Amino acid sequence: MHVRTAHLHDADALADLHVRAWRRAYRGLMPDAFLNGLSVTGRIGLWHEVLGDPPRRSAQLLLEDAGRIVGFVLVGGEELEADAVRGEVYALYVDPDHWRRGVGRALLAAGCDRLRAAGFGAAVLWVHEGNERARAFYRAAGWDTDGTLRRQEALGIDALEVRYRRELPRAATAT
Repeated sequence: MHVRTAHLHDADALADLHVRAWRRAYRGLMPDAFLNGLSVTGRIGLWHEVLGDPPRRSAQLLLEDAGRIVGFVLVGGEELEADAVRGEVYALYVDPDHWRRGVGRALLAAGCDRLRAAGFGAAVLWVHEGNERARAFYRAAGWDTDGTLRRQEALGIDALEVRYRRELPRAATAT
């Protein structure tokens, strides 16, 4: 397994993974009709937009296993802040067939490394309030909720999200 920067030619595979991950991760948290109606074709357009004109100080990373994309993470400056002083993990999704195999941990670590390298000393991320699997994953990785909630509209669905925060300490240097 190895992490690399995502490129425009990865858009189709990322769109397919994105739809499959949403359908599995959000089943029971979002309406079935919505999840069943997600379109890989629609997501391809989104991925062309994300990969074609990346935001300032951001990274789009993916993890490949035996040449197959099995997860991705998107990170950058805190999205809703004009002069972001914290980084943000915008999205992290893993192919459901590769859950619980270390893919998410590797991607989260790589994303945090990118944020640290960009000069951020702390980061935030948002999780659907009812997504206990994801919340447990982030807690195990050292993230803590800070008590902040928000209503977020995504593709026409309104969801309550919980904010998690983590310090991004610099690695100790040898003397």
